[in-house]
Amino acid sequence: MSRDPVRAASQFFGGRVCLDFANTLDWRLTDEPVELIPDYTALLMWSVRRGTLSERAMRSLKQHEAGSRDAVLVTAHSLRSRIWVIADALRAGERADLKDINRMLPDLPGQPPLMQHGGRIGFDLDGSDVRMPLWPVLWSLTAVLASEDAQRLGMCEAGGCGWYFVDESPNHSRRWCSSEVCGNRERARRAYRKRSRE
Repeated sequence: MSRDPVRAASQFFGGRVCLDFANTLDWRLTDEPVELIPDYTALLMWSVRRGTLSERAMRSLKQHEAGSRDAVLVTAHSLRSRIWVIADALRAGERADLKDINRMLPDLPGQPPLMQHGGRIGFDLDGSDVRMPLWPVLWSLTAVLASEDAQRLGMCEAGGCGWYFVDESPNHSRRWCSSEVCGNRERARRAYRKRSRE
């Protein structure tokens, strides 16, 4: 995570769409977390940057009524919180409570055809349904939970971060959301503490 909210909203260290979505509250474990998707437009922009929506779909989605967009944002923040709870349970080796997620799945459409937009391949979402930004998150979440990824969930050990990732290191030794960001910050902090004790 970055101390710059604009930069943080463009950093995708989770390795899966659903975990990057879970990481849209920066400094999550501090007294002053920073909301990276404060409104529906920010959710759309995050989705375009993450590659789950095309620019064309984003333009269409911006035309929907404000009330329906606000309702989706409430659902988005609730979904994000559920992902945190599930990830924490799985990391602790506990049984995950899937009731809320399972209630969302009957309304989740099947994955649409793929298309290339820009240099990426993504879902061909046309922007006709205001809930579309959440669909790739849920598709990703179901894929993670029904795979070995569910046993490889990690959380950044840097103080205050709380960002999640799939630990794909050979011996499950990943400690940071990003070695270059949180890792460097924590190594510098520890070196400073060590020098100050000498």
